[in-house]
Amino acid sequence: MQPSPSGHDVFFRQLFDQSTDLIQGITLDYNLAYISPSCSALLKRSPEDLLGQPCYSHIYEDDLIRFQQAVEQLIHEQVPLHVQYRYVQSNGSVIWLESKGSLIQIEHNLIGVGFITRDISGHKSIEENLTQMAYYDSLTTLPNRRLFQDRYYQSLLAAKRYQRKMALLYLDLDDFKLINDHYGHAVGDDLLKMVAARLSHCVRDPDTVCRLGGDEFVILLQQFEQKEDIVKVSERVLDAISSRFVIQHHDIFITCSMGAAYYPHDGSDGSELLDMADAAMYQAKKSGKNDIKL
Repeated sequence: MQPSPSGHDVFFRQLFDQSTDLIQGITLDYNLAYISPSCSALLKRSPEDLLGQPCYSHIYEDDLIRFQQAVEQLIHEQVPLHVQYRYVQSNGSVIWLESKGSLIQIEHNLIGVGFITRDISGHKSIEENLTQMAYYDSLTTLPNRRLFQDRYYQSLLAAKRYQRKMALLYLDLDDFKLINDHYGHAVGDDLLKMVAARLSHCVRDPDTVCRLGGDEFVILLQQFEQKEDIVKVSERVLDAISSRFVIQHHDIFITCSMGAAYYPHDGSDGSELLDMADAAMYQAKKSGKNDIKL
């Protein structure tokens, strides 16, 4: 015996209501017409609070336009919807959600959109941790050599395309080994972290400070107008590093030596510029340290 239409309705309504995934029905003007009870646990909001609201209510601001575009493309161009975005719960917490959407039609008439949504915060956390491990230095959290290479070559391509200048500052702490030998590696590690923080405050937002390894750092200056601009940044770095560090009740003083190379004056090849900055840094060390060689 086939179930009656009302039986089908009851069956599917119970199926939706008991689903741990979030199921939503959205009208063609983007308002929520149905939302499963799982929203209370997932979104920290009751169905009554959300019904009738736009489907993009409470989506994290930086992801809002991308989400809206995905819904519009589904409705108007029938582009399959599969989007990941952040959602702000009622308590202010932010979670990652993944939604898949499809059109709902009755007798070839489009009446709305159906969404199935699940929490992917755990997956995103693992993904972010792997990215952090792959591209950022574990001690200082600065970009590592791998990320530096990527940003460096992208900056070099942009400099060539738009006829801009860019510069590299190769930096090495002077006599860092003595710090480790005298105070221990724990103090040495703390010093490297504090040096990284000071270096980051010496540059502008578009610029990049990277730790290449050990006590070697490199600063990528995306754009500058005159050679004097490099000198100003270098002097700011020298002053920041030579100021007193207080670590575990120890007053520690250290200096650094720097070498600079810049495009297009010193070459147009990526490895050539880096080698020239490295060589200039060793010249600064030979000439007495705590200096910059251009």
